[in-house]
Amino acid sequence: MKARLGYLLTIGAVIIGSLINISSAQMPSARPISSKEVKCLVCKATMNEMEIAVGKVDPKKKMEIGDYRLDATGDSKNRKTIQLSKSEIYLTELMESVCDRMDDYAKARYKKTGRPTVLKMMTETGMNPDMSEVDFVQEGDLNKSLKHLCLEIVEDQEEAIIKLFQQDEVKDTDVRLCSEVANICNEQPIEEDYEYEGDEEERDEL
Repeated sequence: MKARLGYLLTIGAVIIGSLINISSAQMPSARPISSKEVKCLVCKATMNEMEIAVGKVDPKKKMEIGDYRLDATGDSKNRKTIQLSKSEIYLTELMESVCDRMDDYAKARYKKTGRPTVLKMMTETGMNPDMSEVDFVQEGDLNKSLKHLCLEIVEDQEEAIIKLFQQDEVKDTDVRLCSEVANICNEQPIEEDYEYEGDEEERDEL
């Protein structure tokens, strides 16, 4: 079932990409997005994809970490059990694959506001309904540069990303990593009692 869903999503993304190319002469093309804005948007999208993936891991799945050296009594005091989703092995593997998901994104601007975005064209339920609300940025690479930026961010911030996702409560990683740690975006630091109120569109403001 999962394999079939993945196949359908891949086919859908290819079809959508083709439609965007075909219709580029028929529909208005949004003005380019600055490299700084694009990197910020990619950073947020990457953290969002990681949060989604981590959220799907069964919290009951555990993993032992530490070394196997025994003390004088034959016990290993340096080993402990943690959630699989918080293990460095799992998070490292996730970082190695998360940037492949940027193939499903494209640069665009919302028609009403001109706000830039990197829009995920296919969701788990089908085509993203926001596609009708944006004009795509017509560039030669379409979305290849998004994956490149993702790889650059993950490589540069690997240690910080692991620490964020090993916290007891994983939330707001887009702001915490992209703004507070990496200084890729310009949002204000989050207070400890921070609780976001508003829609997702407002949250994506740079």
